[in-house]
Amino acid sequence: MAKLKVMSIELIAPLSQKQQILAYLQKRGVMEINDVREAVAPATGEGETETQADLSAVQNALAALDKVAPVKKPLTAMLEPRIGLTDAEFNEKAGGVDEAVALAKEILSLQNETADLAAENIRLQTRRETLLPWINADFPVRSGSTGRVSYLLGSIRPPTDREALLTHIAARYPQLECVDIEVFSSDETQTNFAAFCLDEDMPEVEHALKELGFILAPNLADDSPADRLAETDRALAANAARQTEIENALLAAAQRRSSLEFAADALGARLTLLENEGKALHTERVFVLEGYAAEKDAIKLKKKLEADFDAAVEVSEPPEDADVPVVLKNGWFSAPLENITGMYSLPGKADIDPTGPMTFFYYLFFGMMLSDAGYGLLIALATGGALLCKRNMEQRMKNNCKMYFLCGLSTVFWGAMYGSWFGDVGHVIMREFFGRDINPLPPLWTDAVSDTMNVLIMCFILGLAHLFWGVLMKGWNDIRQGHPLDAVFDTIPTFLTVIGIAPIFFGLFAQDSIPADYTPLGTFFFNIFTAVHKGLGQVNVYILIAGLVLVVATAGRHSKSVGGKLGGGLYAVYNLFSGYLGDVLSYARLLALGMATGVIAQVMNMLGTLPSNPVLKLVMFIPVFIAGHTANLAINLIGAYVHTNRLQYVEFFSKFYEGGGKAFEPFEAKTKFYRFKEEL
Repeated sequence: MAKLKVMSIELIAPLSQKQQILAYLQKRGVMEINDVREAVAPATGEGETETQADLSAVQNALAALDKVAPVKKPLTAMLEPRIGLTDAEFNEKAGGVDEAVALAKEILSLQNETADLAAENIRLQTRRETLLPWINADFPVRSGSTGRVSYLLGSIRPPTDREALLTHIAARYPQLECVDIEVFSSDETQTNFAAFCLDEDMPEVEHALKELGFILAPNLADDSPADRLAETDRALAANAARQTEIENALLAAAQRRSSLEFAADALGARLTLLENEGKALHTERVFVLEGYAAEKDAIKLKKKLEADFDAAVEVSEPPEDADVPVVLKNGWFSAPLENITGMYSLPGKADIDPTGPMTFFYYLFFGMMLSDAGYGLLIALATGGALLCKRNMEQRMKNNCKMYFLCGLSTVFWGAMYGSWFGDVGHVIMREFFGRDINPLPPLWTDAVSDTMNVLIMCFILGLAHLFWGVLMKGWNDIRQGHPLDAVFDTIPTFLTVIGIAPIFFGLFAQDSIPADYTPLGTFFFNIFTAVHKGLGQVNVYILIAGLVLVVATAGRHSKSVGGKLGGGLYAVYNLFSGYLGDVLSYARLLALGMATGVIAQVMNMLGTLPSNPVLKLVMFIPVFIAGHTANLAINLIGAYVHTNRLQYVEFFSKFYEGGGKAFEPFEAKTKFYRFKEEL
């Protein structure tokens, strides 16, 4: 459990070696480069804009190929490492980046053409649907006049017929004699027709039709609808043929996906290099780089840079006011939880790394909340198998597998303690299929569902131990910073006060006698708790008084006035009682989530055995068992993860941890598909 010592690095080298040095630092990936330019708006580095444009083109091309020819990967693909390349292999493939960029631009051009064709097809389909009602017309679909006879084209809703239209016009304007109607199509929604009359009669005819809801048709074609429809169909067919050509071209381009993937990584690495190149100061002959690295890496960098380049490198302690990044380094047991710490906040300057101190309780609480040995066994086997079979998986994934492997083992332990193996499946199978009412997998300690009070007390005891561990970390941190008296005054009074009040609190939940069905281990725990509870009960008042006196006397010690000291002490007493009461009660979630897992598992087993017919019962039990327990595991796995994190972040970290550290961001090639195989 440690924060690695981070050193400041200053490098001065000839400007002619700038690219080679930066390339080495990027491949080494252990140094964070500071921006040491003047405090002005930084200009875009040479080639940076062009590289960013090329990178965007390649990334967008890959996204386009994912739609046309998605890559189907097995579930285990996430365990596979990126493709490893040696430095020589990387340089050899780098020669094809320009060709890959050209391919990407071609793909994007085809994608844009596909979008244009899709928009054009919508327009043509709309035109086609508009023309179809007029397909029987043998003249242009537009209103007009021959010089003596005028005609109107349009539609009326609801649908009607020729006789009704002529009858309405005649009734409205009986003086009109030369009027005719030709219906071209009619359906359940409307009637499409043309009205013919003399030029001078057109206003009256149009007025009469509008009284029926007449809608004038747009000018659809200057030639016949049949001709325009044939033209439209030819255009749609041509578009379909072109779309097929484009799809085939994209499928062919998908065969060269690997070149695009390499180009994305190479261009991303180049862009990162250009961005960091711009952070250096330089004259006409030399350039200066500054940054941070872990002490062991900084010493190696100094030796390598001075040996291989004409560089002067100075490694020194960072200034006190420097915003030094944080690098964590933990052993195999705690390293998987570094990501959990990072999700909250990295340690500040005055903090210790909380990853190690929280590790034991993290795994312990996760197992208590998931609390089914069958589920834990599945998790442990899956992640343990992945660690054994995929030894070359990348470190982040390896840490995740290790974390869930250890969480799985903890779940197996607590599930065995509670006797929960896929709920009560052993008991259900023996009773329903073999007619024997016995439980082949009894609890080693107790059944959490039926013995809630004793399990709740255990949760509170473990929670109190967790809180006390946080207080001890606060004391240790005070000692590290040269404040031993603060360590004493902030820990011992708290311990005495809480231990003094604990017997009263636990007495509210304690049982007077051992349950009849208790296991030997359960009886042992019960006797231990009873003995400690009774022993403390005889002296807890004196311990409580001593703790309260010390809290009142020491909590306000930093105040200058006597009244301030007393007020600070009394306020601390109030905070101590209210804070610890709420904190300890928070650990009831250890029981609540564990019971939720067990009860839902038992319900799934019960649902699977509802039929009375043995054959039907077996047929139903298997799918219900698989589906029900899969859903239960998925839901409660998320719940255990979230609430275990909460207990660390809210209850534990609040006792000693401030956070606020800056993450270490090394200058490296952040690649997605490829990685350097050899260490430099």
